[in-house]
Amino acid sequence: MITLTLLSIFSGTAIVWISAQKLEKYSVLSASNYGMSPFLIGSTVIAFGTSAPEMLTSLFAALDDKAVMVVGNVIGSNVANIALVFGITLGVLFFRKEDFSAKPEISLNLVILILSTLLICIILNFDPFDFYSSITLLAALFVVIVIWYKTNTGNEPQFESSDEKYLLLKLLLSLASLVIGAWLITDGALNILETTKQGELFVGFTVLAIGTSIPEIAAALALASKGRNEAVAGTLIGSNIFNGLFVLAIPGLIGSASSSKYNNIILNTYISQYNPLLLLLLCVTVVFCLYIFLRTKTPKRASLGICILLFISYFLSLSLVYTYIS
Repeated sequence: MITLTLLSIFSGTAIVWISAQKLEKYSVLSASNYGMSPFLIGSTVIAFGTSAPEMLTSLFAALDDKAVMVVGNVIGSNVANIALVFGITLGVLFFRKEDFSAKPEISLNLVILILSTLLICIILNFDPFDFYSSITLLAALFVVIVIWYKTNTGNEPQFESSDEKYLLLKLLLSLASLVIGAWLITDGALNILETTKQGELFVGFTVLAIGTSIPEIAAALALASKGRNEAVAGTLIGSNIFNGLFVLAIPGLIGSASSSKYNNIILNTYISQYNPLLLLLLCVTVVFCLYIFLRTKTPKRASLGICILLFISYFLSLSLVYTYIS
């Protein structure tokens, strides 16, 4: 049983890693060939590609009436994106003796990231699985997309068109592979939940969150090795906003009223315990935003101190979720 569970998780993670990269590639090429604007590609197609693993695993968990696991997935993925993925980026840049810099235009997105994180914390402390909570999150995402459109139209580099054949077929195959990988990870997580009797939040925070963050880790390493550090920051900002405002809305959109009440009763028993995780998420988000904001003014060598601080924060989050929630 354990062997099959681990095989399911590891094979699902490998499939997600490969298919997420392919999905992003073929999405951009397909959208460019069909005349979509660069902003629309970045804000919808690429955002979907980077957040698709979290979205699909959360969908499968919610359909299995494990909506509380979705909360663990969202919090865990957002903590991992900043504390783990950005920490890895800074570490790679530091040892390559490279500077970290960002354009001033990113400042607005940093504010949006902090505000969206605050909204997540508020929603989770009230009625996260209610239909109207989901609508609130989606309305906030719509406002964010409108802001991005108003402030970024015409500022993005153009994507080149491609003569590659069967793009739509390859896009659909990549998406199908991603669905299979996400299902395997979710199935393995549910097996762990049943056999070890760990809490839903714990399994979502660890197994689901780490498994679905693998593509971001791979992308961060690749981009950092090429010195494209600002691209990493932009991807993480968009991914965390999309995770919180869209993925967290899934249970409330597909759940029945009775299911929503049941999941809220379960989640309410965790509030005092998982609030330290929300506080940690907010803290690492603020540190991340302040660091990038300061680098818009004075580019400096990537900070090993911030890298270590982020790593410590991530392992602290694992300790908290194991101690208080498992």
